[in-house]
Amino acid sequence: MNISSDNTPYPHSSVRDQVSPAEWQLRCELAAAHRLVAHFIFVDMTYNHISVRLPGEPRHFLVKPETAYMEQVTASNLVKYDIDGHQVLASPYKASPAAFNVHAAILKARPDIVSVVHTHSPANLAVSAQKCGLLPITQQAMRFYKRIAYYKNQYDDVTPEGTAHMAQALGEDWVMVLENHGVLICGKSLPEAYIYHHFFELACRAQIGALAGGTALIIPSHEVCEQRVARAGRIGVYDSQSRDWTAGMALVEKLFPDFKT
Repeated sequence: MNISSDNTPYPHSSVRDQVSPAEWQLRCELAAAHRLVAHFIFVDMTYNHISVRLPGEPRHFLVKPETAYMEQVTASNLVKYDIDGHQVLASPYKASPAAFNVHAAILKARPDIVSVVHTHSPANLAVSAQKCGLLPITQQAMRFYKRIAYYKNQYDDVTPEGTAHMAQALGEDWVMVLENHGVLICGKSLPEAYIYHHFFELACRAQIGALAGGTALIIPSHEVCEQRVARAGRIGVYDSQSRDWTAGMALVEKLFPDFKT
């Protein structure tokens, strides 16, 4: 496989003239989100991905090409699918079956979800293998208190049939731990899904460290956790104007300017 000078899997031309200004802007933001996850979180080679539903096209979404690491995603190599799993914009790229089936299933089942982040990091993989699930032992973890779905490792999540079970298991929640597999974090916007994924990752890292310490844990009361999640775990509060997102976009502009190609 050839590698181009901008570190993408192989040379490509811009699709900017083939899409609407709104889609191009979203492509740039989605590429930026992949770069940020790659920058801050150790992920699983080409097997992690983020999707976003297109504005004005609720049946269409963008997702990462199967041949790219997150740090190689650009606005133009993102691929466009419909929620039935069909590619709808000509491209030399395609998504992996796991990517388009997972994201298509979630977005089809939940019209209120705009973006989905799916990763296998060492920390979230470790929590996904613990019977206790995510413990509310940090402020970050308390954002998700009693708002996590848990999906048993029973079905082939590469297939439409398997990912339909996954979407059903998510129910009305926005966060799901895939047992022995990783996590799905959803949002009403791309910035929201990205930001909550970052908080979840921090919570998982803290839990693994705390449990490894071998000492008794301080478990906050139910009342404290309820107060925290009511204040800091709401859905629909993060958007493109949120400070963490604007800071992240500025960082991507500085460190990875090729994301807009």
